[in-house]
Amino acid sequence: MIDLLRLDATALALIAHDVAMLTDAELDRPTPCTGWNVADLLRHMNERHEAVIAAVLGGEPDDAADPRAGFARIGGRWLAAMERTGDAVPLPERGALPTDRVLSIHFVDMLVHRWDIARALGRPCAVPDRLTAAALPMARVTTAPGSPLNGPDGVYAPRLAEDPARPEMDNVAALLGRDPRWCAVTG
Repeated sequence: MIDLLRLDATALALIAHDVAMLTDAELDRPTPCTGWNVADLLRHMNERHEAVIAAVLGGEPDDAADPRAGFARIGGRWLAAMERTGDAVPLPERGALPTDRVLSIHFVDMLVHRWDIARALGRPCAVPDRLTAAALPMARVTTAPGSPLNGPDGVYAPRLAEDPARPEMDNVAALLGRDPRWCAVTG
């Protein structure tokens, strides 16, 4: 679990840095997550983190009106919850899952949400090779055929095919149902 916790902490630190740098105008940019702008995506991450934190640690959610304001704090509380959870994490609406599985899914999810934000802003999404090398096989397992996480009732759109000609991070995003060619329409 320690290695997964370190990977997850690194992914959270990367996205927290990007979130802290967002301007007010950038919050309104559309993302590859259909129907969501950057602010919606941040609220989603904050709410999902808070739900798990409450299940593990209890306490009150962070009520920052601006979703950027509490993101790093909430991420820190997420990591504290994962350090204390033991072998299983009680997930609201899904029941308990092994902590290693939760951490691997979350690690990949944070990298892909960072990719979503970068795409929304028309910026590159530099990810250290060691992180993409770890994330790609985890994404394959998470979204393998028959996974309850992708498809109509899952949390991810149906997975898209990998392409060895694309950067690994684009393939990780594709496995979570993102179109690697997606870009924000500006006008």
